[in-house]
Amino acid sequence: MKVKILSLLFAGMALTTSCEDFLDRPPMDTITDTPDFWENEENYRTMMWAFYDIYFDGYKSSWTRTNWFAETEVADWVDDNAQKSPTHFIKSVPSTDGDWSFTYVRRYNQLIDRATNSNLPEEAKNHWLGVARFFRAMEYASLVADFGDVPWYDTVIENTDLDNLYKARTPRAEVMDNVLADLQFACQNVRVSDGVAGLHVNKAVALAYTSRIMLFEGTWQKYHAKNTEKAATYLKAAKDAADQLMSMGAYSLTPNFKDLTTSISLAGNPEVIVYREYEEGILMHSLMSFQNTEAEGSSPSRSLVESYLSANGLPIHQAENTMYKGDKWFFDEFADRDPRLYDNIDKEGLRLEGSVAVYAATGYFAHLFVNPDLKTVPGGMSSTNITDAPVMKLNEVMMNYIEAAAELADMGQYTLTQGDFDKTINALRNRPSTSMPAVTLAGSNLSVNGVTINDPDRDKGQMKSGDYEVSPILWEVRRERRTELPYQGIRFNDLRRWGKLHYADMKVNPKLNLGAWLDKDAYVAWFNEQNGTSLTVEDLKGIHLDREGNAGYIVPAIDASLLRTCEDKHYLYPIPSQEIALYQSNGYTLSQNPGW
Repeated sequence: MKVKILSLLFAGMALTTSCEDFLDRPPMDTITDTPDFWENEENYRTMMWAFYDIYFDGYKSSWTRTNWFAETEVADWVDDNAQKSPTHFIKSVPSTDGDWSFTYVRRYNQLIDRATNSNLPEEAKNHWLGVARFFRAMEYASLVADFGDVPWYDTVIENTDLDNLYKARTPRAEVMDNVLADLQFACQNVRVSDGVAGLHVNKAVALAYTSRIMLFEGTWQKYHAKNTEKAATYLKAAKDAADQLMSMGAYSLTPNFKDLTTSISLAGNPEVIVYREYEEGILMHSLMSFQNTEAEGSSPSRSLVESYLSANGLPIHQAENTMYKGDKWFFDEFADRDPRLYDNIDKEGLRLEGSVAVYAATGYFAHLFVNPDLKTVPGGMSSTNITDAPVMKLNEVMMNYIEAAAELADMGQYTLTQGDFDKTINALRNRPSTSMPAVTLAGSNLSVNGVTINDPDRDKGQMKSGDYEVSPILWEVRRERRTELPYQGIRFNDLRRWGKLHYADMKVNPKLNLGAWLDKDAYVAWFNEQNGTSLTVEDLKGIHLDREGNAGYIVPAIDASLLRTCEDKHYLYPIPSQEIALYQSNGYTLSQNPGW
């Protein structure tokens, strides 16, 4: 079955090459673009395959990296990884940027036009209109997230229509109102089932992405635009979409958390809403290899490790938490913690440069994507990894729901109930492989086992001038999101929409350039006892600490001039200079984003 599906995928993509050509070319290819062509549902289905790889790219393929874990800009521009050689935010306006493109918007508008004017049965017509409008919403959501105001197009523009081709940027809220309308149409009209579950757009897929997109925009409007009316509209849409999906009863949590990121096949996994299939010899990736056979020059930060709770459900630094044993010995630090920490980071000991070949820059070695049965075989090595990629899952939808509800409550637009937490965070914690204590709503706080959660590390808005304090409930919701959804390309957009991108600033957030506490003498003694080796402290000379002597926190990036910093302008990408010049050469104006 897996091979068959993948073969169909490639066939679809091959057929789409000619389709893309005719979609780009006026006048359109009269051989293909005929009324008869648009009366066949299979033609729509084949054409839609071309767009799956854009929005549901999973782990990508071969050595091409995606934004999961590390070693891409989006993956590293967060506070989850510390780096020996930090990547930096964009420093200058590029001349070109492939992301500033409306090619796919044009294609979706053409599909919408053809479906609208077809003679398909009404149900089929609305389904494919819903799919096309879903993809248009996905494209515009990405454009807005990156650039803010962008021109809105909902009709096919002729090459001679310069006023529209070079139209000014449409206000962000107006674009996102249209995106919401597209998503709502898709949620109402896309079929509950169409094709193989997890590999085709269906109602659940539309609802899931509505919850993600509207959560992003709702929080952006709240924290950046300060538009409470729009924030409430979008957050309610996110909450309602998530609630509707959860209420469908079609999806449930898988018992083992790590099965989501290590399974050879995700077909039939009850938690997975969208996934990308991989098959030996046909389509493979390399993500597992970077956590299996490669030294991690970008590895889990102290900031990430400290975000995981103790097994009693309390923050590690809370005064009442007697379970936490401190961080001066790795096995003390990792004792009695949220099991999701162990799913994400190897608990067998520090991986240090000088002691092992496959080391971690911080000592903390990430292994979220490592399937132990594939560690020494081709399926887990090189660019021949065969584990499936979970693109959209129920756990994210649950977190979208509770965050949207908490944000609305923070604005006085909703009243949180215990039921909200029971069907989201508590359900996730009740997963057999997690088994963490449930939270209880206690006024403006959360408690666990009768103890009010009071994290001394909660963001009080003092990291930078003009910042805001995160409420106790929102702080815990954001923590749960971070520990439930690590290394999945989500954190960067979370920081952006919250107005907390400075968490990724290595000078503002010093824990971002710290790893584990290392006592070199104690580690050498332990390592030699465990392995029967003769490691010396001198072998660890390449590891730098934050203080003099042989004990301190590991410092991955030792040159202060290379530390990543953040400016307000980095919340939006710059408009490419060639696009601005193109507008000017035709007598029109395209404005640049602030600060660029």
